[in-house]
Amino acid sequence: MIRTAIAFLSLACGLLLGGCGTTKLTDSWQSPKFQSKQLNDVLVVGVTPNKTNRILFEKSFANALQHKGITVTASYDVIGSSTPTKDSVGAYLSKSNTRYVIVTQYGGKETTKEYVPEYIRTYYTGPYYPTYGSYWNHYGSTTTITRDPYVDTKSKTLLTTSIFDVKTGELVWVGRSHTFDPGSLTNGANDLAKSIVSNIK
Repeated sequence: MIRTAIAFLSLACGLLLGGCGTTKLTDSWQSPKFQSKQLNDVLVVGVTPNKTNRILFEKSFANALQHKGITVTASYDVIGSSTPTKDSVGAYLSKSNTRYVIVTQYGGKETTKEYVPEYIRTYYTGPYYPTYGSYWNHYGSTTTITRDPYVDTKSKTLLTTSIFDVKTGELVWVGRSHTFDPGSLTNGANDLAKSIVSNIK
């Protein structure tokens, strides 16, 4: 668990898409010993040298879990502003009642490019002052809409989230996800937390 906690969490990328949920859980594994009703007294750990990113991610993730009735603590609140280490995380766990640790780590960035061809379409708009009958005649105006070809570039950040049992040190759940809006840490963390809770059986 501690080795995983030391992994680098990078969530600072550009805003690409907005609106609907930006973070999607792609696959997961769950230990048969672990059940959703057991998830409580959780420590959320985000390890990154960027203090702002860490605070935003951990706070948003913790708030989403709290809305589900789960007791949760952000590591920033109990470990401090320094990047979490094996010693600092271990020291806190040894004196707390934390039951599970959730660690989210950066899994790389994936960029795809798609060529979108030129688009040309002509519309018949009818006479300038049409009547019902004249609208259907060939006499009238047309409008042509043209869109130049372009390359559509999309990027997504891959994340791996792991849940560890503090008493046994065992991994009890792990899932991979991707986010199209890593620049919006609040939305991304909320989406991820909600996806994880709903995925755990």
